[in-house]
Amino acid sequence: MNILQFNVRLAEGGAAGVALDLHQRARAAGLSSRFIYGYGKGGKNSVSHDNYPDVVKHTPRLVSVANIVLFRFLNRDPFGNLNNLYRTVTRSEGPVVLHFHVLHSYWLNLKEVVAFCQKVKSHKPDVTLVWTLHDHWSVTGRCAFTDGCEGWKSGCSACPTLTNYPPVKVDRAASLVGEKRDLFRSMLGLGCRFISPSNHVAEAFNSLYGAGRCKVINNGIDVATEAILADLPAVAPGQGAPKVAVVAHDLRYDGKTDQKLVRELMALGDKIELHTFGKFSPFEGPNVINHGFMTDKRALMSELNQMDSLVFSSRVDNYPLILCEALSIGVPVIATHSDAAREVLARTGGRTFSAQEVAALAQLPKAQLAQAVFDCDLAAFMAESRKAYSGKQMLEEYVSFYQSL
Repeated sequence: MNILQFNVRLAEGGAAGVALDLHQRARAAGLSSRFIYGYGKGGKNSVSHDNYPDVVKHTPRLVSVANIVLFRFLNRDPFGNLNNLYRTVTRSEGPVVLHFHVLHSYWLNLKEVVAFCQKVKSHKPDVTLVWTLHDHWSVTGRCAFTDGCEGWKSGCSACPTLTNYPPVKVDRAASLVGEKRDLFRSMLGLGCRFISPSNHVAEAFNSLYGAGRCKVINNGIDVATEAILADLPAVAPGQGAPKVAVVAHDLRYDGKTDQKLVRELMALGDKIELHTFGKFSPFEGPNVINHGFMTDKRALMSELNQMDSLVFSSRVDNYPLILCEALSIGVPVIATHSDAAREVLARTGGRTFSAQEVAALAQLPKAQLAQAVFDCDLAAFMAESRKAYSGKQMLEEYVSFYQSL
């Protein structure tokens, strides 16, 4: 079996982490796998390009730049296709799996992708199409994250905000959503099998395209992070105020980090020590330590290992791996209500809270918090989390899925 994983980025973001982990685990299991990604920062090779075998940067820099500029007005990526892979796919011996992940975000034109798949399938019938939906892009006119908006249910008649990712200057979602959905139906007609890491994304997809069309396979922790977790030392109970972590790529984005909630935590003063991890932190105060964006995963995990809790307030994530990672370290998560957080935490007996409940919980040291939220001691909580969020289990489910096709 030959597997090609496709994702817009190689090692940045949750979807990239899942796709790259499947690529590495498949190779370790003796399967042939290649990873095709769109571009790295600035349209160049990913900074991680040389760290992994059999990875290919696919898109010329000018194509991604043009898509970034024009998307704001067109609400779609006008350029980008997979045509240069046609011979590679059709001349491969034996069955081929084309496994798509995130194809949007200034990489590929959806119509061109469907045309490529149609051409490939007509020439090589043993090509199997699989698409993991890491967000809501398949059901909306333009957005990847609905951020609570349900306008997609009625055809995206009027976007409530132009800033929801990917941001635009002009809203054309309503005029595009019909054709976009027809293209997804064309993929279904080609036998493409859809997967989502989260129930709520799968349910949204199935509500439009038919019951049972999208299967759920939960994300797991990647192989590199599992190795890091195994090396982390046990941390003695801390002295002083509990250490509370807030993690996001861009800490200014309210969809990911509830600005009001974090400022309420800051207002607790010396009752907590607030640690932020991410770019552009707007939070400054005597009880705040800003670590910045940490590219070294081992360094980030080592810092999180010192924390008493992780406060998670995102409204736009679909299956956030940072929760799986924190829980597997043994750091209890205090999450505000969202479908994503509720689904992840339910696997280890956790639950979500209202924003008004967070401040009181954040003042508890991790052992007390584990007992209060997960109803077990710290050691049992960590052991259960490592088992529940194992990436090995994710690979086994995917390989079983590939083999059943």
